[in-house]
Amino acid sequence: MTKSEAMEILSFHSCRNTNVDDPRWEYGFVGRLRPSGGTLNEDNFIQIMESIRLLKDELSADKIDKNLVYDITGIIHLTRVWCMPYRQTGSNNNIKTSERMKLMQWIEIIENTLFYLLDGADDDIAFMDYECYLHDSSEQLLKAELLRML
Repeated sequence: MTKSEAMEILSFHSCRNTNVDDPRWEYGFVGRLRPSGGTLNEDNFIQIMESIRLLKDELSADKIDKNLVYDITGIIHLTRVWCMPYRQTGSNNNIKTSERMKLMQWIEIIENTLFYLLDGADDDIAFMDYECYLHDSSEQLLKAELLRML
């Protein structure tokens, strides 16, 4: 995956890409959270994190692409808005409690990684939560390693 492809992936997962006819828009991370979206896809989370890993230098730079940060924070924000049961506007009531807990874990990992990268932290600190998550699931660790090789 190239940096350009990683930025495109993030734009689809955040539903900010203008090509709404592309299936990646509907089946991306945020697209799946819409009330009509369907089920969670853990592979979307892995794609987001591997894209962030590829773009880590851009996120630690003195000048950062606003759209890159907006895509990532959009994923975090919209997940909270649409998936928290106490929020009435735009809330997806079809999401089960176990799925909400998984989503909150994912966006906490994304948010912590973004925070540490913006602060200039080393990879081992910035991606610590993600690495712990992957090591809890050998299947996801394998998927992440395969994505890094592409």
